[in-house]
Amino acid sequence: MEKIKLLAFDLDGTVLTSENTLPESVRQSLIRAAESGVVLAAASGRPYGSMPESILSLRGLSFCIASNGAAIYDGNGKKLFSSLLDCNSVNEFLEMTNGCDLILEAFIDGKTYTDKRYCDDPVSYGCSQAYIDYVKSSHASVEDMRAFVARHSSELDSLEIVCTDKALRTELRKKLENNLKNLYVTSSSENFIELMSAQATKANAVRHICEITGISPEQAAACGNADNDADMIKFCGLGAAVKNSSPLCLGSADIVIPSNNEFGVCELVNIILNY
Repeated sequence: MEKIKLLAFDLDGTVLTSENTLPESVRQSLIRAAESGVVLAAASGRPYGSMPESILSLRGLSFCIASNGAAIYDGNGKKLFSSLLDCNSVNEFLEMTNGCDLILEAFIDGKTYTDKRYCDDPVSYGCSQAYIDYVKSSHASVEDMRAFVARHSSELDSLEIVCTDKALRTELRKKLENNLKNLYVTSSSENFIELMSAQATKANAVRHICEITGISPEQAAACGNADNDADMIKFCGLGAAVKNSSPLCLGSADIVIPSNNEFGVCELVNIILNY
């Protein structure tokens, strides 16, 4: 392993606890890494406008990867990179899912727009109690999401399907992956299917940051917990999965660290700084 100069870290389920909080020990570990010269990059499926203040105000944060790599911001909130969904692919998606009663979310320029049904009662659609306030405070409610997506088809960072039916979710994901070749299909949480431009992945975002900073992929580390983190973990010289990760994420990692609720990122920072 080369000396690590860049650390890209996922938020939900990785540095944030199941209660949607950033533990003080993890915060201090990340600050210690930054003070030791490690470039910090938060990497989330969330759009920029939904990033927790505890992350955006983190001392030493240099980059913020949002919407699974569809956008990259610097530490001051300036957008450095954007890769929008292809308008034709969005229209194909709408045609393919016509007649399906799906809960949709749309990410546009760092903001989240969601089906009114989900905003009104997120728990019924698989949202944990800890994230209710997050959904209600950061998501704009829309009555007809399909019409909204059609109107804004050329402006979308990403699309998200919220579905608690595992069989339907599996069937729909396979259908999308097999038929929409210009899309990147992934998941950051059990009940989500997320659609981005094929160029908008966390791995490509980390690659872009490596080019900006002159840091090689072998000098980068990444940690995460979900399918949408797997490519980033594979790309970096040191890839870590927290113990609570999805099978795909675990299979992509070089090392497994304690879970998000056990503050596993603290262990990863110690490995990086003591190498």
